[in-house]
Amino acid sequence: MGHLDHLAVYLSDSCNLACSYCYVAVNQSPGARLTLEQVKKAVDEFCEKVPSPDRKVTFLGGEPLLDWKLFAGAARYARERGGPDIVLQTFTNGTLLTPEKVRFLEDTGVHCTISLDGQKKDNDLHRVYHKTKERSVYDDAMERLAPLPKANLGVSLVFTQATVDRLLSNVHAFHGMGFGRITFNPELYEDWTDDGLNHMRKALSGLALWYRKLLDMGIRPPQIQILFAVIQNLESNRLGERWWHECHNMVLGPDGRYYSCDKGLSYPIGTAKALQTGGVEGALDWTGRGRQLAAYAEYIEKLGGGDKEVFCPIGVVAHAEQGARTPNARWPPSAARPTRSPTA
Repeated sequence: MGHLDHLAVYLSDSCNLACSYCYVAVNQSPGARLTLEQVKKAVDEFCEKVPSPDRKVTFLGGEPLLDWKLFAGAARYARERGGPDIVLQTFTNGTLLTPEKVRFLEDTGVHCTISLDGQKKDNDLHRVYHKTKERSVYDDAMERLAPLPKANLGVSLVFTQATVDRLLSNVHAFHGMGFGRITFNPELYEDWTDDGLNHMRKALSGLALWYRKLLDMGIRPPQIQILFAVIQNLESNRLGERWWHECHNMVLGPDGRYYSCDKGLSYPIGTAKALQTGGVEGALDWTGRGRQLAAYAEYIEKLGGGDKEVFCPIGVVAHAEQGARTPNARWPPSAARPTRSPTA
């Protein structure tokens, strides 16, 4: 199901932070961590299935830099196995970055994005340390980032109803710091009210005006990667295409199991068995993966949904189904709430 081009590798479920909205179940005993050999097997299978140059590998966690030896070995192998055309990237909270690590990332060709939600007030509202509340995550990340060139670094924000009014000011601040890439996402699992959605619309309209002003002034704007995907998805919606049927992710959990949707990792590792589709000791279960995703797609379409989405709706339904909850159907707003799970 879909054109596979992306391998998402969750190196561990350990993190030095405990962000309130994190969709990965981190820091829960006994903990899980991939071995380098497991990563190599996954990269090998991915490269055998996906032709060059349509390959991208993302290293995630938890915090992927917690085990630097594992991360460095995995990135180095992916570069050697995938060749110069493979796109490598990672997302980190920034508190463990050093000039030496950034040099490795640049030498290996790994695009690095820092997860920060804005300036100190907004960042530290949801992004806190796992074992202490006395230190500011924002202050520590800024201290690490201060000596680093930022033109080749990205920053990623998650905004909530409590912070959406300051989205533009936060993006503007990161642009002023010199970040070359900026992206953002709403907190998808928050129950957004109509008032909150209106605030989001105003914030995004303001962002569009700001971006246009930068262009008119001859100032180089940041790359805002998410806009490319949103524009493409909107155009696909206009043409009546079911773009969200085309899942392109091959998800490897820190337990060495493949998952048909990464939202299976939002539950303690290994418990979302209905979303497991093989493992590195065997192979990805392509038939099972396709069957699971098709069932979710069929369920969403029976609700009348999918035609106006700009983010994949499958993850929301998969997350709810794994938690034995009924997803809140807003496709369309008049639709009745579903009474059964999508795989029933």
